Amino acid sequence: MSATHGHPAPCRVLVVDPALGEQALTELTALSALGLVPTVNLRRVTDPALRARIEADWDTVDFDGFSEEELTRRLEDEGRGYQAFKCHAGIPLTRNVLERATAGGLRRRLVLVGRAAAGSDTFDHAAAQRLGVAIRMAPGANAAAVAELTVSLMLDALRGIARRDRDLRGGSWSAAVEGLPASSLDGARVGLVGSGAVARRTAELVRAFGAEVWVFGSPRFTRERAADWPGRRVQTLADVLAGCDVVSVHVPASVETEGLIGAEELRLMRPGSVLINTARASVVREEALDRALRDPASGPSRAAVDVFESEGARFSSVLADNPYCTLSPHVAGTTRVAMRTASHRLIEEFARFVNETGLVARASR
Repeated sequence: MSATHGHPAPCRVLVVDPALGEQALTELTALSALGLVPTVNLRRVTDPALRARIEADWDTVDFDGFSEEELTRRLEDEGRGYQAFKCHAGIPLTRNVLERATAGGLRRRLVLVGRAAAGSDTFDHAAAQRLGVAIRMAPGANAAAVAELTVSLMLDALRGIARRDRDLRGGSWSAAVEGLPASSLDGARVGLVGSGAVARRTAELVRAFGAEVWVFGSPRFTRERAADWPGRRVQTLADVLAGCDVVSVHVPASVETEGLIGAEELRLMRPGSVLINTARASVVREEALDRALRDPASGPSRAAVDVFESEGARFSSVLADNPYCTLSPHVAGTTRVAMRTASHRLIEEFARFVNETGLVARASR
């Protein structure tokens, strides 16, 4: 739509991946109510009926949002541009994408981007700040869901649930009962690397199983903050790795956490211990974990991983053929409740931004 007398240029938002199921309609309606006119990418909308309903009410496109070049072209939209952008997956908002989406020749300049998730490590925050693009997220929205899967993976690693299922389906009762009696969370010491919302919820859940909890948190995790936690604050990462039966990672991807747990750190872990990573792949080195699991004298004996360096259609990992590691396809936060909550919270963040900046009013002038 062009800006003509009586028809102001709309404030456009590119929705790279809408919320799941019927929640997509609620989300798009809420964006429209804010004065943000959605263009919806249908690439990951697989339900034909839902696609048809979206196409009936909003402009649509179909492209690979994980392709940096395709994403950039869509944001430029032949010079029309967008003021806002929404996703819930790990879409690559790199410096190049942001620079081209804010270029002076565009009719609309990108000023607001949001991800309906807790993290935004695929966004270039430094470039966004330099270019005046606000980033909004939904921290804590999926904490309960991630904690649930974390504990599920702990139980699988300790009890061998998936392995025993495979053995029974293969017709071998004797193989299925190997390694009994199994370990359990009851009486175990669980160490949490991280002190955010997911770690807090995980601590609450494993305590209910009878586990003792140790926590190595960020510098913000002071004695005062730790006082009401269901666990003991410890001083160093080495304390957690060497002192716990199960170690679970809950830190964001950052310069500080990249390679936080490598070969040297894994060697500190107890024989027979378990490592769980539902945080970010960059925190635990896949190659180092693979080698440690294959060496009975080095580090953990079992692991479970939900995050990988290469994901999606291009998935590959050295852990894929490791018999001591359970793999999960980065789905810890993907529950209906978590995604609905994340969508609601991001819409609230968008509404706050629109109201505080007058974005829609400016666009209509």
